[in-house]
Amino acid sequence: MKPPLPLKKAKTLVLPFFLLFLISFSVQATHLRGGELYYKSDTTAARNPLKFFITLVTYSVAPPPFEDLEATLYFGDCTSQTVARESRTLLGDSPLGTFVNTYQFEHTFAGPGTYKITYAGSSRNAGTVNISNSVQQRFFLQSTLVADPLLGINRSPVLRTLPVDIALRNQFFTHNPSAFDADGDSLSYKLVTPLTSNGENACGTPLGQEIPSHRGLENFLGVPDARSPAGFTLDRKTGQLTWNTPGVLGEYIVAMVVEEWRGGRLIGQVMRDRQLLVRETPIVTGVSEEWQEQISTFPNPASSTLTLKVPAHLQLRETQVYNSVGTAFTLPVWVKTKDEWVFNVEGLPEGLYLLHLRTAQGKMTKKLMVKR
Repeated sequence: MKPPLPLKKAKTLVLPFFLLFLISFSVQATHLRGGELYYKSDTTAARNPLKFFITLVTYSVAPPPFEDLEATLYFGDCTSQTVARESRTLLGDSPLGTFVNTYQFEHTFAGPGTYKITYAGSSRNAGTVNISNSVQQRFFLQSTLVADPLLGINRSPVLRTLPVDIALRNQFFTHNPSAFDADGDSLSYKLVTPLTSNGENACGTPLGQEIPSHRGLENFLGVPDARSPAGFTLDRKTGQLTWNTPGVLGEYIVAMVVEEWRGGRLIGQVMRDRQLLVRETPIVTGVSEEWQEQISTFPNPASSTLTLKVPAHLQLRETQVYNSVGTAFTLPVWVKTKDEWVFNVEGLPEGLYLLHLRTAQGKMTKKLMVKR
């Protein structure tokens, strides 16, 4: 029996919107690499001890499949604020194509207290190794501040090492966030389970919960370096992360909290949630790599054209360009001479790319930055 005509029309109308939703969800779910929330109390001449300036920093894929042009922050007192993104900076020296996005908030609390400030972003990347069904888990940050007129000026610790490095399989890995506290407060560190949102409270503030399926990186060990104990650890005093050693390729989620102490009192916490990529260790062939120094690319960064200079005796046989997430691009050649190839890069979005070359001497990879 055929469905009534109105039902057929409804299906026809609903299906495109459903597909559009799925596409939009997929795009929005693959761009955030990490983030943190910083705060500082009012330091102006007419200082209000209940007034705080809060900075949200997120790290996103470049070139971006999706952009967060604005962000909403919840202050833990049944209020929130939505602001436009203040800045977006491309990390030119990052091993991954990464944008740093900054959002600035200002808020005055009604009275003294301890407040949890919350940011709930879009969904996490699909395929994360240590989280099941990661694309269904929302990116979630939460830092804690104390509003107390007797406390004096308080500026949260700032993490000066960016969370965008890469670990190699079966290679000893360390990372130190290089936290700095402008007030000289004591700092301690601890690993925490990454959070996701779990509904809202009566005020409409997203509620955080630990991701149930999360597994620590100590469950993904490779061949250990015999000079150190095997495992994944965090030094509570220095913040040094040590992984001896990564054993499974892929993308992981790691979260840590930096605690701020003054006179034995806990006066704040800053959370960092970050990705960590594990890649294959390059194979060392024992062949001299002096030939690689004879190959050059310019200008770098490039905006419209890129010149690749390879001496004829090296016999360039193949070129391939990949973006930061491994998508391959074919670049048209505008000009070719005996030693030089001029490529058109106008069709590439801004970001970091890897130029893979194959010559008679072997293979090599050069970093290419596109910036306009």
